[in-house]
Formats: sequence, structure tokens, C-alpha cells
Amino acid sequence: MEAVLAAEGLGARTRRGPVFSGVTVRAGPGEVVAVCGPGGSGRTSLLLTLAGRMRPAEGALVVAGTSDAARIRDRVVVARATGAAEPEPELRVGQLVTERLLSLRADDPDFDAAGDLVGLRADDQELVRDLPDAQVTRLALALALLEKAPVIVLDDLDRGADTAGQVALWSAARRAARTGPAVVATAVEPSPAHGLADVFTHLRGGS
Repeated sequence: MEAVLAAEGLGARTRRGPVFSGVTVRAGPGEVVAVCGPGGSGRTSLLLTLAGRMRPAEGALVVAGTSDAARIRDRVVVARATGAAEPEPELRVGQLVTERLLSLRADDPDFDAAGDLVGLRADDQELVRDLPDAQVTRLALALALLEKAPVIVLDDLDRGADTAGQVALWSAARRAARTGPAVVATAVEPSPAHGLADVFTHLRGGS
């Protein structure tokens, strides 16, 4: 299977030092990548780098046939990057859906189908801030699916979820990937993703 996402020796750094380094990962269409590591290991920064939103300090990245950062941004949907891109908590679910539909170039987006696929249970009038963490995660994933991009990245899949809840969320990511995109998601512990993710990337943390 040809890779839709290929990173080789990828690294990022700030003035304080490396955030992550030496990341090599490949994923084909329809595959799930689990990026796991403790807090401070660079999970969010790696996702932003894979999505073309953060400049790597080292290594190479090719997404859907391009290494150009602007083109990568067009090919990767950020479902959630903690602290950088998240569903607005003060908006209602229906408002978020309307905003996303207005911005889409994809033909015939069907949010209800996307929501059903990932197990979303939320009323249009509910405020995002009032939803359980797992439902916010499912909402972010459903909104990302509407864009029909080759790659989706989702940060903190495990937010607020116990082990069983994490397994259910990895299953949702698995179902999302079966529609075509590679789904790259982060979590602290890898074990709930076993049997559901195709690729595992473990981060140790920067200095």
C-alpha cells in the first residue's frame, strides 16, 4: 500500500530545546496511527507538524504526494489539537456543523452520517462545553470527516476516558479510517489501541 503520510526522522524544537525528534512513521489510506507518550512528550506538536502547521527542524515529511507545507495543510484536517484548534466550547453543536458546512468544498457532506459512524450522541442545541469529553472527541472527528481529506489528526483521543472508553474511541477512529483517510490520533497509553490501530509511534519526550 502506498503511504499517504510518510515522515522520516522528523523533529521539532523550540528555544528551550527539542520537542520531539527522530520520528519515522508511514500510513496508508484507511490506516489508524496511534501516537503515544506521556505529557510533555510532544504529541500535540507532532500532530501540528504532520498537518503542516508547525515547521520541522529536521527530517522529511510527505503527505499525499507533496512536501510543501501549504499543500500539506490542504490535505490534512486537524480535528483537534489541544490548545491550538478545538471545537469552540461556547458554541452549540448545530452552530459548529453549520460553520463547517459553509466552509467545505467537498460534495454532498452528510454530518448525520458522519456522526452516526463515530457514535456521536449530541443534540444540535447542546453547548459543546456541556458535552461529555468522549462526545466532544466524537464531534471533532465527525466534523473532520466532512472534509474528505486524505489525513485526519486528532489530539488527546483519551481525554476524560477510562480504559473501556478509550477502546470505544479507538474503535470510532477505526470506523472513520475505513471511509478512506488515514487517522492519526494521540493518547498517553497505547494498550487501548491494540487491535484497532495499524501503526504505533511512541514518544519519549523532549528536554
